[in-house]
Amino acid sequence: MEGREQTARIGFWGKLQSIALTAVAVMLWVGQWNDTKEAVNSAYESFVAHWTNDIEYKQISHLHVGQTKAYVTSLFGTPHVSKRSSLDSDVYFFYYGHPKYQLTLAIKDQRLSGYAIVGLKPDFQAAIPYLNQTLLSDNLASYFLGVDSYFSDANNLEYYAEAHDLGKSVMFYSLILGAVNYGSLSSQDVAAIAQLNAQLDRGVDDISRALEASRKLEPNYFAVTELAPQVMIEALLTHFEYKTLLKSQ
Repeated sequence: MEGREQTARIGFWGKLQSIALTAVAVMLWVGQWNDTKEAVNSAYESFVAHWTNDIEYKQISHLHVGQTKAYVTSLFGTPHVSKRSSLDSDVYFFYYGHPKYQLTLAIKDQRLSGYAIVGLKPDFQAAIPYLNQTLLSDNLASYFLGVDSYFSDANNLEYYAEAHDLGKSVMFYSLILGAVNYGSLSSQDVAAIAQLNAQLDRGVDDISRALEASRKLEPNYFAVTELAPQVMIEALLTHFEYKTLLKSQ
């Protein structure tokens, strides 16, 4: 009888040990699978980030005028640089550097009053809000037939930009499109901007040809804002500011 009880006892503990070892093996396998899955996901995200712009496009698409400062900074983190507007002292510009694009947020009264994107790579074709088009898909004249107002400079930064009123259906926001040179514009594009500004500086009466040449540029910049367009234009960093503050990011 004792021998049977001892055999039963050994059999019970043997089975329990076997179950425990199996459970440990399963847990180790699950842990290894989770590690493998994380490694695969990380490798996939690295591939997508390196060979496409999909991750950046998706992140930018989450931006909308009217969002809170807390929400947008939770998406993009702490800004690399900030400065106060000289045209509207209640507005602060937040700048984010990225190898593919530059992001500017205009914050007023703790909410997003405008944002701007400058593409830094020739294949960075982010979707333009409220238009069924992207950056660098055609020349400026193809986006809008006419020009409501335009801004340009060829001194501290070469750029040409047009502001368009989006009307009542979009809360009278302004959409600004333009070509901004942080090193991506061709010498021909820069020359067209320089020619326009030279004529403006000289007070030439008829600048239609120079303006037409600038409208042939392909936009790598857009901004959406409820602020006056010139406030968003003010947010553009000069060459010196960009190289000093953001290019290393």
